[in-house]
Amino acid sequence: MLNSICLQSKVTIDNTGNVIHLPVIITPEGILSSYLEYLIVNRNRSRSWIDRSSFALRLLIDYTKQNEGCFEKPPQLFREFANALYTGTVGEDGGDQSWLRWKPRAEKDAAFLIGLITHYTDWLAIQNEDRNLQINPLKKPTSYEQWMSLAAHYQKKERAFLSHLWATHPEPSAYRQVMARRKSVSAGTESTKSFPEGRITDLLWDGFVRYGFEMSDGVHERLDLKNVLITMLMHYGGLRLSECLQIWVEDVTPWDDGTALVKVFHPALGKCDAKSPKRREELLMRFGLKPRFEYPKSHSLHAGWKDPAESNSSLHYFVVYWFPHSMGKTFNDLWRLYLTYQRISDGDHPFAFTTRSGAPLSIKGFNQALKRAVGRIHLPFSKEAGTSAHAHRHAYGQALANAGADSLIIRNAMHHKSIESQQVYTRLTEKQMRHHLVAINRDNTGIEGIVKRITNDE
Repeated sequence: MLNSICLQSKVTIDNTGNVIHLPVIITPEGILSSYLEYLIVNRNRSRSWIDRSSFALRLLIDYTKQNEGCFEKPPQLFREFANALYTGTVGEDGGDQSWLRWKPRAEKDAAFLIGLITHYTDWLAIQNEDRNLQINPLKKPTSYEQWMSLAAHYQKKERAFLSHLWATHPEPSAYRQVMARRKSVSAGTESTKSFPEGRITDLLWDGFVRYGFEMSDGVHERLDLKNVLITMLMHYGGLRLSECLQIWVEDVTPWDDGTALVKVFHPALGKCDAKSPKRREELLMRFGLKPRFEYPKSHSLHAGWKDPAESNSSLHYFVVYWFPHSMGKTFNDLWRLYLTYQRISDGDHPFAFTTRSGAPLSIKGFNQALKRAVGRIHLPFSKEAGTSAHAHRHAYGQALANAGADSLIIRNAMHHKSIESQQVYTRLTEKQMRHHLVAINRDNTGIEGIVKRITNDE
């Protein structure tokens, strides 16, 4: 059941002629104007953040409309909305009188959606205060705008709308039945996140072969080098796929030791030097383009941005750290071959990795090539099998952890802003845990183990 629609619209702010592309939420009563004003204020955030924010608010609109008259007090409705994100709306008998048909969401996803709505209601509370709007919490709201204002009222007054609802989670018995259950994992199998150990060489040199050139001797003839280079940036440099697609040709230069120096600039704020224009300005003036993270996900130019820790905060870029270090030299050699023989440019963009027609390579384009390459080396293509693009970043973090790198080194190498962020990349697999436990057991049994324990006790 949908009580709103979301249209991608062109919004003009002033007489400069500049146009902002933003999602506009339209209810049966018209445009949700307060939310449009909110998006205008936050228009410089990533496109994925904006799209997710509008999605979250539409969920609240739907829940509010479909549950009119069910709760005596508005806070109860807001609380149950948050719980419904976590538990879903389908009952144990498969029924759902609200017609929302929501499935339970992962805790992290639900909390993120709640945070997006909270960010909007915090902003709206300030706006209502500045405009001297009086919200009567005892009066039943009659419009979508009034419902949003009431949510902002409780968020500001009690900090009890959505902020702390996740302090205590519903009991397992309160979970609602999921109509489309995930496939169960059979006993003895484990969920793999890193690319399969020992198969990266097969992927690079046998997976990314060019059709019709499988038997060619020349590397630049046999391999699709752009996909090899991107995979190396992820697997040996720890980059995300979206970060690889933000790189310009001029961002890659050789170090004195023969390795490649790769700088990844902020798509909008990055600058080559103190006197250079920002990348946003350069993209607009030279190519008539926007930063890639501002395009909608459906656009071929879209590439997200996760706000990584920067190596240079004034020029807004970070540097790729190769591990093993020798792979930086291999990358540099292949990079020169790529520029000489394979990169095609129509002059309409500065991006390093291009299609056969010269257009910037898209996320979809790379993932299709990766799927074919994984199939060629007889591996399944899935997140669970560890063969997706992001699995290479996991492999990078895991390789550093296995080599005994300090947590601070791993954080800097992966450009995280906190130590905690890297934990998902360095978590031990079930196989590694079994190996460690067997080793511990072996070291603490027999005469040597007994002597060791007695010595430690003394």
